Amino acid sequence: MNITAIGHSAIGRSWPPGTRTPADDARLQRYLEYSAYAEGWQQGDQKYHAFTLNYARTLLRKTVSYIFSGSVGIAIAADANTNANRAEQQLNAWRDALGLTHFDIALATDALIQGDAAMKITWNHALQQPAVVAVNPASLTVETAPDNPRAVQVVRHLYQATPRQLREQFGIKVDLALDADKPLPTMEEWSTTSLRLFVDGQKVVDMPNPYRLIPYVIIANDPLPDQFWGQSDLVDLIPVCTEINRRMQTFSHILDLSGAPITVLEGVDGTEGIRIGPGARWELPEGARAYLLDLLQGGGADVHLQYMDLLFRVLHDLSETPRTAFGDSGRDLSGAALEVEIQPLVQKVQRKRRQWDAALTQRAQLMIRFMEQYLQMDTTGFGTPISIWPPILPSDGEASVRTTVQRVQNGLLSRRSAMSILGEHDPDAELRQMSAEPLVKGASV
Repeated sequence: MNITAIGHSAIGRSWPPGTRTPADDARLQRYLEYSAYAEGWQQGDQKYHAFTLNYARTLLRKTVSYIFSGSVGIAIAADANTNANRAEQQLNAWRDALGLTHFDIALATDALIQGDAAMKITWNHALQQPAVVAVNPASLTVETAPDNPRAVQVVRHLYQATPRQLREQFGIKVDLALDADKPLPTMEEWSTTSLRLFVDGQKVVDMPNPYRLIPYVIIANDPLPDQFWGQSDLVDLIPVCTEINRRMQTFSHILDLSGAPITVLEGVDGTEGIRIGPGARWELPEGARAYLLDLLQGGGADVHLQYMDLLFRVLHDLSETPRTAFGDSGRDLSGAALEVEIQPLVQKVQRKRRQWDAALTQRAQLMIRFMEQYLQMDTTGFGTPISIWPPILPSDGEASVRTTVQRVQNGLLSRRSAMSILGEHDPDAELRQMSAEPLVKGASV
């Protein structure tokens, strides 16, 4: 594909010297091409051709719907600190108030399409709660440790802001003798120790990092072992999706011609006096004949349909998304057989969730830092936040409870962890309530 940069061209031109590399430029071009393909530019440079099936975006959305099949909770282990339960409640409250469940779904879709997605988490002093916003990864560059491509040391974020907006956001006055509402290239440069702000190439802020953590979370989709940035899930799907649309277009033309068939005349030197229309009668020379050209005779249509069926099989194999994921297995299967058939998608979703674990943990750590810094919460002894994912597939609730109870009784799982697994939002409060109530016959606390 050869897609011209639309809407991102200013981003590529405004970076200060030395802050953007040729690899970043190639990454921006990749974002543009994959985003354009997902939007429907799938037949050359013609958007929404006469017949375009956007299977590529549909399959990625299906994957995301399984990754985030429900709200994701956060569990915090702590040593003799009852604030862990309060922190979990606060994280869940912020998740619901900020709409982070839907936000993560949209961000995950972008990550699968472009290969990367990003968000910025800061503290909103006016509302006394975190601000979580999506960030175009094309507007970011990173510096990583020389011996570890995953260890981020510096993040730079370039955007356009007016002097009026800069004054309201940072409390600074940009004395550039310019219109107060004229956008200027603005770059934030964050490390764990400092925040620097550059406006039109001039450094106007140099201060300690108020959070002591870089407030950007970057989700890299299936990055190579020695790379920081990810790669699009469209890499394997584009060739087969393009071929499906070509074959569909060809078959559509054949059906159009079959609906208005071509008349073939044999043994006729000219077409004078031959008129086409309802009720027309022709007088043909001796030995001449006329017939309709049937493009579907001899099983021609079946060849096209069989080839398209093969392409769809390849598409489902490459996307690791069996037809069963769309609710149509094509045959009656037992529960165990259905699980085996959809196992490729389950394994794919588990891989994606492991990538998101790091992002959700990083976001939770920033929010816990806000609790400590702005809500004066004691976070001493807090362990690393852990994501509690909903089941990938519908499950038997009673069987899950029985299994969890057996693990608790066998000493393989704590009661608090069991409650978290079973969806209890406040395990500590529930345990205290159980201790205060009289024992039910046959039960133990």
